[in-house]
This record gives sequence, structure tokens and C-alpha cells, in this order.
Amino acid sequence: MTTTLSTGPAKPGSGLRARADVLARLAVALAGSAQVVICYLTVALWQRVDAIRDPVSDYAFFTPGRAWFAGAIVLVLLSGLALSAAMTDIGLLRSTPTNVLFGLWAAGLLLVAVFQGNRTADDPTLHGEIHRLGGALFLTCFPLACWTLAKTLASNPLWTSGARRIRHLSVVGMVTAAAFGLAQIVPALPEGLLERLALGAELVLLVAVALIVRKAPR
Repeated sequence: MTTTLSTGPAKPGSGLRARADVLARLAVALAGSAQVVICYLTVALWQRVDAIRDPVSDYAFFTPGRAWFAGAIVLVLLSGLALSAAMTDIGLLRSTPTNVLFGLWAAGLLLVAVFQGNRTADDPTLHGEIHRLGGALFLTCFPLACWTLAKTLASNPLWTSGARRIRHLSVVGMVTAAAFGLAQIVPALPEGLLERLALGAELVLLVAVALIVRKAPR
């Protein structure tokens, strides 16, 4: 992720803008593909994984869920990397808070992909707890990174509209992530549904930022 429009360096040339447009389109396509994979798993494994009560990572316990689940996570990560590269191409400078949050988000995705979750909440394992940590990082850090992005962009009149949209969607992402976090300690809450809402909000936010980058001020 990147943050504020540079006023010092020269404006990017048409070649860089064209590449940024391709990368932003790629980011949207990758994020959409990840959502399609999750929808496929929801339908294919509906008899084994309750989409209301069970977390998304439970798909990895059943064939062919493990490979598809890891693939969906990798697609989201690649989408974020493509978006970051697109922002660089249009001349958006990286700030330390946004870089740190984006790095934690990427690290969280990798942890989720590599370490399998706990089979049950009553039988915690080391790899399962690492998986939970990764999930907490990737669901919370991306909305926060986008919030810092919106805050910085808002100082430039050319980005006011986009910044407002990012800020609103970031709030949705943070609220849904917090609701899912609450479900970890309140068993009565529909953990699976809340996680899917948080994941959906994050993917929508990622796509929204990519579309805003495509319409970057010339």
C-alpha cells in the first residue's frame, strides 16, 4: 500500500500510467478470483463446513479444500502486491505507517496460508494459534492501512472524493473485523458468518482502492 501524492517528483509518464492501469485491473481480477474460490468452497463443502458457524479455514480440513483455500489466500496477497505496484507507478509515496501496516497484512496472509487452523476451539495447537494470529493481522491491518491512506490523500483536493470512499469502506472493514474478533470470545455469535463478512469487506475495499488508482488525477 502507498499513501500520499507526491508534489516534488515529476509526474509519471504515459508508460507508467498505462502499466499502473494494467496492475490495478489485475488487482481487481485477483481479488475477484479469490472471492470466487471461497464461494466455490462454500458450495462444494456445504455439508461439512457450516458457513454460519464455522470459519473459512475449516475448508482446509477436507478434500480438495486445502489447496483451494491456500490458493485463495495467495490470490489476495498477489492482488495487494499488484495494487501496491500500481500506486508506485502513478507517483504515490509510501509512508511509514502505511508500509508497516501493509507489511503486517501481507505477513498475516502468509501465516494463514502456511499454518493450518485448529480443528476445534477446545483443542488449540501451535500451528492453529499462529494461524489465528495471521488471521487477526490480515483482517485488521489492511483496513487500518487504507485508513491512513485516506487520511493522507484527503489533504490533496484532487483525491478528496476517493479518500472519502476509502475512509468509509475502511470503517466497514474495521467494524466487521472487530465483530469477528468478538466472536472468538463469545461462542453464541455466528463466527463463520462474521468472518465471511469481514473477508468480503476487505476484498471490496481492495477493489475500491484499485479502481480509485485507475482514475488517478492526471
